[in-house]
Amino acid sequence: MKKQSLFECAMDSMEDVSLNIPLQQVSNDYYYSDIAAKQCEDELRASLPPHLHCTLSRLADKSIEREAASMAISYRQGFSDSIQFIMQALSWAPSRR
Repeated sequence: MKKQSLFECAMDSMEDVSLNIPLQQVSNDYYYSDIAAKQCEDELRASLPPHLHCTLSRLADKSIEREAASMAISYRQGFSDSIQFIMQALSWAPSRR
């Protein structure tokens, strides 16, 4: 088992908490966009020949994977930026002129 840094442990626990929140409570825009995307996928599936349904499913899966990776990057970067800001604020000293 790989040892994790304190930062990674904190990130994992915070992600676990945030992933259990219903999507509509987080963002109405995202929630309704997700519904519209699923409707578009259903329309495409209905109009495509059956041999392309698997390709459409793979495209949707890869899009979701890309979105999840992007979200993880943004989340970790925001957490890292906030820690750096806190550290800078704690080490700040007023200058006298």
